[in-house]
Amino acid sequence: MKKVGILLIGVMLLVGLMTTEGLAQRDVTLTVTWAAWYPADYMIALSEEFTKDHPNIKLKGDFIPWPQYHDRMFTEFASHKPSFDICVPDSQWVGEAVEGGHLLEITNWFKENIDFDEWYEFPLRSYGEYPDYSDHWYGVPLLLDFVLGAYRKDLFEDPKEKADFKANYGYDLGPPRTWAKLKDIAEFFTRPEKNMYGFATWQAPIATAGLADIFLGPLWSMGANLWDPRTKHVEGILNNWYGVDVARLWVDLYKFCPPGSANYSIDETMTAMQQGMVAMVTMYAMFYPGLLDPKLSLYADKIDFFTEPGAVGRDGFFRHYVQLGGQGFAVSSYTPYKEECLEFMKWFLSDDVQWKWVEGGNISAKRTIIESPKYRTLTPISRVVKRSAPLLRDFWEIPQYNEMGEYLAIQLNSAILGKVTPEKAMDNIAKRHEEIPKRAGYYK
Repeated sequence: MKKVGILLIGVMLLVGLMTTEGLAQRDVTLTVTWAAWYPADYMIALSEEFTKDHPNIKLKGDFIPWPQYHDRMFTEFASHKPSFDICVPDSQWVGEAVEGGHLLEITNWFKENIDFDEWYEFPLRSYGEYPDYSDHWYGVPLLLDFVLGAYRKDLFEDPKEKADFKANYGYDLGPPRTWAKLKDIAEFFTRPEKNMYGFATWQAPIATAGLADIFLGPLWSMGANLWDPRTKHVEGILNNWYGVDVARLWVDLYKFCPPGSANYSIDETMTAMQQGMVAMVTMYAMFYPGLLDPKLSLYADKIDFFTEPGAVGRDGFFRHYVQLGGQGFAVSSYTPYKEECLEFMKWFLSDDVQWKWVEGGNISAKRTIIESPKYRTLTPISRVVKRSAPLLRDFWEIPQYNEMGEYLAIQLNSAILGKVTPEKAMDNIAKRHEEIPKRAGYYK
């Protein structure tokens, strides 16, 4: 019996060893889901170099048009059998995905593989940590994005325009450093008889990636806040005088936008700039190549970029914040290939790969890359990236973000159209934004 027992144990150990070796060498194809756009295609192309070093691991993409991307990803999550192994959620989706149990917690791996000092802290936390400052990690940065401005150099550098502007406003014409100056410049270049207007941006009442995103840069810069970050209470904070000042600015600024631009999304905003209808736009940085493409833009050689402006609040202090966009990537909690996913993420975050990422026209959240002299002239927006990265801020990351963003956008859209006053819009938003967290149990 002893011999039989020893033999049985030996067979079991051999099988276990064979199984372990088999797992280490198993052929795996990892599916990455993301929006259907250039950075996603570039990531898959770049992954071919990873496969050269890891011949048993390949990557393929399952890319979905932006309007359907969120719902498709979370519908698959709900099945607990998603078709993907790695996902690329927007920063505001992280809380929704974590609370649903859909993302693998990678806290220990994160602490072993991420040098905090090499990265910009805010996007690192926004793309991967939940709840805020909890030190629980679920993702890492993939693509940094943020709001920036674009302007017509031919207009801003025209000697007559410069002289006329200074005569009217008392200071030199140039890329605006504050939202108040942006409003002055927008007013100056608004000439309806020539079908020319000063400014355009996303004004359509979309929950996120629209009016809410663009409005929050000036909101924070003017000294207002969305809520008390500790208690999440909103009334008396969002709709105080600082918040009302921002809403008034936004309504005034709309006077210098093209007719009908209350319905502008990214496509209409880009088209207005490409066709020379406006002097300035604000948009997310990763769309900038469309303004410089001569096949798409009549003014491709006449466009330059500026950092989203700051503002002087009613207390006299200058503040400067820029709205974060972009995405991190995370591992599905349902994938059987967790180790392989983490191995790819580790490879992607290395300096060599991050340089290839930015050389391909994408933006890294790695501070050591962006602040390198080599990066300074790498892309037409390199200097704007460097200035913007330390100024980033983001909105709600709780699962109720979509409802909150949509209501804010609807009310502000109503204000620019004159259906409600700026004061009433902010009161309405504050009231609803207090009700939503209360209903979700945050005030308990």
